[in-house]
Amino acid sequence: MNRPATPPAARWHATFGPFLLSPDERLLQRDGVPVRLGGRALDLLVVLVENAGAVVSKNELLARVWRDVVVDEGSLRFHMHAVRKALGDGVAGTRYVVNTANKGYTFVAAVERQSDGGEARSPTLPTGTALPALGSVIVGRDTDIDLIVANLLQRRLVSVVGAGGIGKTTVAIASIQAAAEHFAHDVHFVDLAQVGAMGSIRAAVAHAVGLQNGQDELPLIAAHLAERKALIVLDCCEHVIAAAAELTEWLFRHCPFVHILATSREALRAEGEFVYRLPPLAFPPPGEGATARAALAYPAVQLFVERAAASGAGFELKDSDALLASQLCRELDGIALAIELAAGRIEALGLQAITSHFDASAKLMWHGRRTAVPRHQTLGATLDWSFQLLTEGEKRLLRRLSVFAGSFALDAALDVCCFDSEPSEGVELLAGLVSKSLVNVDAGGVALRYGLLDTTKSYGWKRLEVRGEARGLVERFSYFYGRWAMQQAAHPLDKEALDTVRLELPNLNATMAFYFRDDAQPVTAVELAASFCPLLLQLSLLKECARWAQAALDRMPPEYVGSPAEVPLRGALGQSLMFIGGDGEEADTAFRRGIQVSEDLADPRSTLHLLNGHALLLHRDGRFTEALATARKAQSLLPALDDPECRAIVDSLMGVALHLVGHVQEAMGHWQRVARYGAGSSTDTTSRLGFDYYIRAMCGVARSLWLTGHYAEAVAVADETIAKARESGHAVTYCITLIWAGSVHVYQGNVPKIRELADTVEAVARRHSLTPYLSIASATRGQILVLEGRSAEGVELIRRAVETLRVSRYEMVTTVFLTAMARGLSDLSLHAASLTLCDEIAQRIETGGDRLRLSELLTTRGRVLVAAGRPEEARRSYLSAIAMGRSQGVKPFQVRAAVALAQLLLRMGHAEEADQLLRPYVIAAGDETSADLVVARSLLC
Repeated sequence: MNRPATPPAARWHATFGPFLLSPDERLLQRDGVPVRLGGRALDLLVVLVENAGAVVSKNELLARVWRDVVVDEGSLRFHMHAVRKALGDGVAGTRYVVNTANKGYTFVAAVERQSDGGEARSPTLPTGTALPALGSVIVGRDTDIDLIVANLLQRRLVSVVGAGGIGKTTVAIASIQAAAEHFAHDVHFVDLAQVGAMGSIRAAVAHAVGLQNGQDELPLIAAHLAERKALIVLDCCEHVIAAAAELTEWLFRHCPFVHILATSREALRAEGEFVYRLPPLAFPPPGEGATARAALAYPAVQLFVERAAASGAGFELKDSDALLASQLCRELDGIALAIELAAGRIEALGLQAITSHFDASAKLMWHGRRTAVPRHQTLGATLDWSFQLLTEGEKRLLRRLSVFAGSFALDAALDVCCFDSEPSEGVELLAGLVSKSLVNVDAGGVALRYGLLDTTKSYGWKRLEVRGEARGLVERFSYFYGRWAMQQAAHPLDKEALDTVRLELPNLNATMAFYFRDDAQPVTAVELAASFCPLLLQLSLLKECARWAQAALDRMPPEYVGSPAEVPLRGALGQSLMFIGGDGEEADTAFRRGIQVSEDLADPRSTLHLLNGHALLLHRDGRFTEALATARKAQSLLPALDDPECRAIVDSLMGVALHLVGHVQEAMGHWQRVARYGAGSSTDTTSRLGFDYYIRAMCGVARSLWLTGHYAEAVAVADETIAKARESGHAVTYCITLIWAGSVHVYQGNVPKIRELADTVEAVARRHSLTPYLSIASATRGQILVLEGRSAEGVELIRRAVETLRVSRYEMVTTVFLTAMARGLSDLSLHAASLTLCDEIAQRIETGGDRLRLSELLTTRGRVLVAAGRPEEARRSYLSAIAMGRSQGVKPFQVRAAVALAQLLLRMGHAEEADQLLRPYVIAAGDETSADLVVARSLLC
């Protein structure tokens, strides 16, 4: 909480470090020698010292120092730099002023204030205690400190456990400062870093609590503390863990009012102990922290910015640097020491160099404060301290575990790293590394996952290389994961199994990289890619899929051309290229070659999957008639397969193909069969070519319900299907659903919902590199602008989006967007241009075959002709739209055209004819309603 920056009630002076500050004399001295400091800078220092330990906001400082002058923050930063320079802030690790991101400044040195009469006022720490002072503001640890204090007061013995450099000592000091008053400041801090034996621990504790030399036997210490309500802090216990455990147990049993706080890299395992595992500072996950404000919401970035600013670099986080700072804190695993060491190099190297030119191995050698204890001067020294405390078996296992690129399961650790010992021994060694905070464990999933921090991994890898063990272990690791990937690809995977594959992706990618680097094993590389790429498709990792599939095809041995391994690689390449964008030729070639090979191999199942993917590509390319022929070819394979799932896949495909050429009722029959199959199936319905055919069919059901006049049910099914797609976690399926099921809301004219859908499509597309869908979102926003009467903006947005879609060979919805563009041109009184565009759209429909869109186009053309003063032509266009809708069984398109025609008839004075036109539609609709039906009802006589 900020303390108000108000003037003191009496004259005073303050001492801190070698300095004496006398505000009334306008004087700052260092060791008795005056320090030159400008007036504004001196005023800033006075306000900060008055409020030592509290954050003083920038607004408070500006109001106090520049009372009657309006200045910007640049002046504040300039004079604050002068204060820091005068104090030597940051030199040799000395800290006086720190900047708390987005809050203000804090004076952090211990301050002794006295009134003119010599009476001491509010020292930062109680005199006579052995508590160390904090040299900087604590960042992101408020919750940890509160929980530690609460448990310490309730349970009496608390161990703060965590990896080296994570901030255990800092948090412990802050916790005891917060708890000190509960013990009447009978608090004693014992640094065990230099203590090496039980006798030494006893002597250190005895000295800290006030016993004379030689009085260090446990009974004497216990007797001395028996009636005291005291707090004893044992810092850095890991190297004397057994002795520390014995001491704490003795005090816990025999001194009922004594509370003990210990810090260690592993738990004491003592009676009464409550273990508080200190987590790393939270850092932005991938894709987050794109702006300074977003990045500074995470404590790791806050710490980095605060320490970088204090290093003398004048660093402030800008939006342009936010992603780099977020990446750096993520790569440093949120470890406080690592972040502080990186921040200290900002002035010399800059953020770009630190993030781009230094791997984890180099970061182990970064140096920090000269005054830091040896084990905290570099990350390497911190890990050396931990490593030397391990048994030989634990050292061996830690080295070997560095081969894992990501987290790993227990069976993988045992198979890859414990091949020369019994499994039970390996389990015990791994448990030991977990307890010593060198291996992390994640119990959030179905099975436990283990992992090493990047710095620990780099440290272990260097030791593995020095011993000459790296190559053999990489081969063993790659063999294990190569087999594992092929096992996963051998059968359909449910969501839980796919989640496991997702967790193993870093290890699988490392395995792929190994085999593709090893020119001696091209067959293994190709076979592994043939198993791995379909898994990537199911996870919507399309760029990775395209990269590995292309790499495998490029290096395929001659004897593997035309083999079963080529088929899934061709399908994976075609499917991934289709969704991430491109000219379309490569994807088309990949599908056609894959189909040819699978047919030559007499593999109808693979042929069916490839035809399924190719039909989708043809739809996206605007070749709807050809897509229907491809779907029928897939349908012809079903008798040879006699497989319910294959039939459901083909029904889903046939439904799409028939629907888009205008056979709405026939398409609905296919989709209803898929819905029945999917509802009763216990297997995952995500096609191995990258989308969920059941959800795609349900999108079709929602659209068909709307087009056949079941409006309320259509909206309900659409929303339910979108929710299912979101829950599936499959990005491609989700985007397909947002567009296809979301079209019901477009038909409905629900602008807020359409805007929400467009925003979601864009967010998912950006996250997963689904480039064409970005243009879909943009064109949809153009539709909204036209609906809202902002036609000039809408037309331009649609025009640019359609051009981009054409480059990507994504023509599936081009006629829909161009029809909206034609309406917008007409709204701008560009009727000739609008009619020309309508003619172009009609030609595209005739060529491509998406006749479902023809009725809407004819209605739009009629509106343009009315606006152009050509009512008779408009009437004919509206009648053609009604006839087209009727032939396709599409009720809302008939109603829309009939409403437009009725409005024209009313303007021409033919009210009775308009009534006769609309009344049958209103009666047939019954209780159903839509925006067009509302207008139709209002026009009846």
